[in-house]
Amino acid sequence: MKILSGKDSLLLSAGHFAADINHGSLPIILAYLYQNNILTSYSQVALLMMANTILNAIIQPLAGNLSDKKARPYLMSVGIFLAFSGVMFIGFIDNIYLLYALICLNGVGSAIFHPAGGKMSHIIGGARQGKSMSLFSVGGNAGMAAGPFYFTFLYMFFSLKATLAMCIPGLVVIALLMLKNRYYTLKTMHHDNLVKKDKNSTQKENVKGFIYLVSVLFIRSTAWFTFISFISLYFMHLMNVKDETATLINGFICLTGAIATFTGGTFSDKLGYKRLIMICSSMSALCFIVFLFTKTPLFAVISLLPFAFCFFMSMSPYVVIGQKLLCRHVGMATGFTIGLSMSFGGLMSPLLGKLGDTYGLDVTMKTVAIFIVLEALGTIFLPKVDNKKQ
Repeated sequence: MKILSGKDSLLLSAGHFAADINHGSLPIILAYLYQNNILTSYSQVALLMMANTILNAIIQPLAGNLSDKKARPYLMSVGIFLAFSGVMFIGFIDNIYLLYALICLNGVGSAIFHPAGGKMSHIIGGARQGKSMSLFSVGGNAGMAAGPFYFTFLYMFFSLKATLAMCIPGLVVIALLMLKNRYYTLKTMHHDNLVKKDKNSTQKENVKGFIYLVSVLFIRSTAWFTFISFISLYFMHLMNVKDETATLINGFICLTGAIATFTGGTFSDKLGYKRLIMICSSMSALCFIVFLFTKTPLFAVISLLPFAFCFFMSMSPYVVIGQKLLCRHVGMATGFTIGLSMSFGGLMSPLLGKLGDTYGLDVTMKTVAIFIVLEALGTIFLPKVDNKKQ
């Protein structure tokens, strides 16, 4: 199977960008809510982030199952719409219950988009699924990176009311995706029919291996979710960095991750998915430990950029391994690897946020380091899969 046109790859990547720019801006928006005394504690910030992920964690595998049962590429557009709808009105309210409702809506939108988008990326990947998934993932990471820049720039002019502009990228991409909906539907139906007809041994699923993979991703997501939720406040309060500078640092970290995601997927097709994951997870653990011992903002950033690069190089290979282990349920596999496993960190971050309230954010970051080291150790026992298309 050949990779489809570059336009298709770019459009799927743009869809991921439009969905995740909202999620990328969320920690920054919550940080500004804290700075404006609308939120009153670190744990409250973490609880709101947890609210964003509870429904996300439940819905992503279910949405993935829907994608596997029937061709539904329109779910990508539905997910993007709900994702920006859950963010664009946050700046206009100060009621905590409405905040929870909106942030949950954003989580639902993200949950609906990712399995459908991930499956479509898998379909167009052919024998180069690492690169295909990287192109898809880099859009999401670019959205995560752009979120802090996009919102911070608008915040300087419109304060918290800038959240209204979060709908603009999504509206543009939804229009383009709906024009291609019938085409993607036919491609998905063709792929699903081929999978049903293929009875080769290469199509056997490794459920136990997949469960272990998701367990490692649980550890990984706990580390990242907690890190990205509190790194801006860490720079603001422990290193006395200005608010705007701290949010820009957050954006540069995510931008580095976006670049690394593309690089990782490209190399993993040649080097091997498991081997690349093992190397990158070890390097990311080393860089984060160095960060813990830095005392100045400059050296902290210098250590965090290679950490983010190594951490995100392994992102696409993780997803591809999951899709190969659960090869007959690609949408569900995507829902678990991108969705449930990644969202698990949002469920754990309030506990680590409580550590920050009680003992300080430095203790929270040391706990993050423990999870990153555990992930690196866990990659040793990941199942090895064939780099060829199954």
